[in-house]
Amino acid sequence: MSHPSRPTFSPDLPPGTARRLRGHADQLIPAAKGAPRRRTWRRAAAATAGGCAAASLLALLVPSAGLLLGVLLCLATTAFLLGLVSRKGSYSDDWGDLVMHGTWALPASIGGVVGLTLVLDQVLGPLHALVPGDPALAALYLVAGAGGAGAIMRPGMVPRLAAEHFDQYVLPEDFGRPHSYVTRQEEPEAHLFAQLQQATDRVEEGMRVLGDSFDPGHTLSLLREEEWTLSQELLRLRTLRRELAQRRREAVSTQVTRALAPQEEAVARAHEALTDRVGVLVGYGERVHEAVTAHREWEQCQAIADRAGDYADLALTSTRDPVPAEDLDDGLLSVRAARTVREELVRKAVDAGASLSESLHRRDS
Repeated sequence: MSHPSRPTFSPDLPPGTARRLRGHADQLIPAAKGAPRRRTWRRAAAATAGGCAAASLLALLVPSAGLLLGVLLCLATTAFLLGLVSRKGSYSDDWGDLVMHGTWALPASIGGVVGLTLVLDQVLGPLHALVPGDPALAALYLVAGAGGAGAIMRPGMVPRLAAEHFDQYVLPEDFGRPHSYVTRQEEPEAHLFAQLQQATDRVEEGMRVLGDSFDPGHTLSLLREEEWTLSQELLRLRTLRRELAQRRREAVSTQVTRALAPQEEAVARAHEALTDRVGVLVGYGERVHEAVTAHREWEQCQAIADRAGDYADLALTSTRDPVPAEDLDDGLLSVRAARTVREELVRKAVDAGASLSESLHRRDS
């Protein structure tokens, strides 16, 4: 593994938000695009509500604007329907499909707007004597404004969450080219962080596979916190290392090159220190992985032993020769040996987790 494979989230991110963003990683924003404007979504919601309120007022006071406002509402409803069916939530994707969907979305929008207008006319009929315009159309615009603003600011809207929590996640793209051919020399920080992510993934796998016999509990939460902390330190190191490499390439004399030596030494020391920190966590992940492998080995040996009787019956009915008892005993011994190894490796993984938690607490205190 030479490159990170998934996003990493800050432990300060609310769990529900983290789950939502993790499930839609393709909509997260790479650091290279820069921090989005924080108030964009609030402004969009306010503009939607304000625009619809203004249109509602216009529909009430200006009868001649009714036809135009009705057409605009039909078109807006059509755009909303096309946005729902768009595979990637963007009007620039799959234009052919959107045109095809438009053949039913536009008539459906017209029918919906006209139908709702007729229904509201029956409810709001007395208001016709009080205002010169169309109360039903005005009510539709108020509903559209409230619905549109609510949809933009709804709690689970992934693009808004991705923008608001831009500084609380790290993407694989933030460490350079997300391809397997990137070497350790080209992107050393990416290689280190990929190892760290693999360690976390192995501990999570151990929690799923080993069950109650292995409960990483507090160690796993510390590991996730350390993954986030190291992601920030590795990204900072990567920025400084690349900046230093650029200055070395642009150096016009040996004097400039010599002046860079202290900074290069600082980068090398930082990389060595981070490598040691990652190595400790990777070692724990390897212990857990060994325990998981031993557990699966035991499960497979147990499954083989459970079927030994069927194969013995097969041999007896086919050849009339019974299977030697020592062969069955060997199978049972393999199961016992695998179980013993599994229990020993799980115990070592638990001990390693306790030792790691203690060392992390001691370092932070």
